[in-house]
Amino acid sequence: MPIQSKRNTNLRPLASLIQENSWIIFLLIMAAIFWIYRLVKVFCNVLSYWEIRQFYIKALKIKMREQQMCIHKKELTELDIYHRILRFKNYMVAMINKSLLPVHLQLPLLGNVVFLTQGLKYNFELILFWGPGSLFQNKWNLHPKYKRSGNRLELAQKLSRVILLIGLANLLLCPFILVWQVLYAFFSYTEVIRREPGSLGARRWSLFGRLYLRHFNELNHELHGRLGRGYKPTSKYMNSFTSPLLTVLAKNVAFFSGSVLAVLIALTVYDEDVLTVQHILTVITVLGVVITITR
Repeated sequence: MPIQSKRNTNLRPLASLIQENSWIIFLLIMAAIFWIYRLVKVFCNVLSYWEIRQFYIKALKIKMREQQMCIHKKELTELDIYHRILRFKNYMVAMINKSLLPVHLQLPLLGNVVFLTQGLKYNFELILFWGPGSLFQNKWNLHPKYKRSGNRLELAQKLSRVILLIGLANLLLCPFILVWQVLYAFFSYTEVIRREPGSLGARRWSLFGRLYLRHFNELNHELHGRLGRGYKPTSKYMNSFTSPLLTVLAKNVAFFSGSVLAVLIALTVYDEDVLTVQHILTVITVLGVVITITR
């Protein structure tokens, strides 16, 4: 009983702190929504895998069953299957290569800058492929009205209104989107940073680069393999453009952070009670991450 009462007294200040702080309540609600979203996404992925299984069984005739698809052929070729899987990907690759998407920005002092984030790509796909008012009536068929050149002006005005509404929705939801992105990054990368902090300084292909270098009818694993084979020579090429100013700045930051970290580690070796100081473990962890990034 004394242990239980002590535990209850320790939990009461925490519960009262959460109830009094509306910001903490908001973050907890967003975290709960995030986990529910991930659960729903897992369920949708399971359904998608089930559809893939049905595709193999019925369309590819691994078992003696038949299914009428959008491809009006008795026998499916390898090219038909690639088109079926990569239809939207091929559209994105074509629009990037033809510079049809507004991803190039002219900024003062910086010149031409490419801006294509995962959120912007999501909005492009929402407008063009699967959102309300999109060009496709399902996952593979284009709306018949988009095939008639006489409707071009009317459809362009309709698409302009859809883009305006999506933009207003993004503007109104931007605080929630920001919190969502922070929670997603926290839940996704905390374990990776703790296990491999050097991954923060690793180079990676940008989203624009992955689309610009992608071939038509190239599956994801084929693209990953091709880009993986080009990672070492590309990194070697990029390292030839190091900035002397950035190098000097990184060395000084690493020296300062390493000095503070060394003092803290020495104090903890001398006296373990130093670890009980508030936020001391957080400071040690952050300094370790900073040193890894600067190196």
